[in-house]
Amino acid sequence: MVIRAAEEQSAPSAPMRTALVLAIAATIGAADALAQSSEAALRAELRERDQLIADLVKRVENLERRVSAGDAAGEAVPPRAASTAAEVEPAPRAASEPGALDVDELAAERALERTLTAEGVLLLPKGQWEVEPFFSYARRETERPALIVTPTTLAPATAEIRRNEYDAGLRAKVGLPFDAQLELELPYRVVNQKRVLPEGSGSFIAPQGTGSSFGDIRVGFSKTLLRERGWLPDLVGRVVWDSDTGSRTDDDIGLGIGFNELRVGLSALKRQDPLAFSIGVSYETTFERGGVEPGDELALTLGTSLAVSPETALSVALAQSFAEETKVNGVPLRDSSQVSSTLFFGASSLLSRNALLSVAFGVGLTEGAPDYTVSASIPFRF
Repeated sequence: MVIRAAEEQSAPSAPMRTALVLAIAATIGAADALAQSSEAALRAELRERDQLIADLVKRVENLERRVSAGDAAGEAVPPRAASTAAEVEPAPRAASEPGALDVDELAAERALERTLTAEGVLLLPKGQWEVEPFFSYARRETERPALIVTPTTLAPATAEIRRNEYDAGLRAKVGLPFDAQLELELPYRVVNQKRVLPEGSGSFIAPQGTGSSFGDIRVGFSKTLLRERGWLPDLVGRVVWDSDTGSRTDDDIGLGIGFNELRVGLSALKRQDPLAFSIGVSYETTFERGGVEPGDELALTLGTSLAVSPETALSVALAQSFAEETKVNGVPLRDSSQVSSTLFFGASSLLSRNALLSVAFGVGLTEGAPDYTVSASIPFRF
């Protein structure tokens, strides 16, 4: 009896058993709810991750389709070039500081491409066109024979001819179907010439003063013959007709223009971002005018361009030409053949989405080249 009474006292009553069961059930329910909440949160994070991956895959596929479409349609758009007008461009990025240039991502990707197009090793896409005001200055100092006159004798000497040559005008390019491009140049030339005579050489006569003339209109046609793929470069062929619309002389100053010339050329471009390497070769023949026929010319150009920032590119190029002897009435002039070599340093920077400022400085390496040249242009793209 005592044992039974003790067991009855130690056993929980019915209400207590009910409360205990409810507490255990509540604990289990809370744990289950917590597990379900954690599982829902984990599923949500997995969905966000899957959506992010899908978005990235879609962007990569869109880029691949744009590049493939450009190659298939023969567009002159290199990898990472601008999209077509039908595609939506990303919004411009904010300037990092006051005075900074606002350039969207696609325009920034065009910085190096715009420079290569200005240099002529890339062509405009179909439907786009550029208008390019330009200016250039060249300094030449050459020596010519002179004659020193004394009361008793004549003595040979050398006089120095100093020339300042200014060229300004407008270039226009338009992208054509089938990876082609039409080019036009309307120049104007001014030449200032001065002679420096040896002391006592008053009998030496050389024109001095300033002459000017509307320049030779140039019309060109270019065609992309090969697209860059693997180890193969972009290959562009070009034909240029240089007319004789300019005057050969003005105020007895030779202007160095006024002849019909035909030039054919081929240029190759290979990109290894952020570098682009180019090489060009051309042959020019000049037609006789007034009994004078300048010699044919073979030219070779080697260049490299570097994208130093999204908006700016630097370039360096070596231009070499070999000109045959000039003929007068069919007779070659002695020592009239020339070798001209010039080293160019250039920089280009985006002023806006449509405008590029390009400047270059050249140093003559041979007697047949200008002592130095300075040029600037601003291609506006539409």
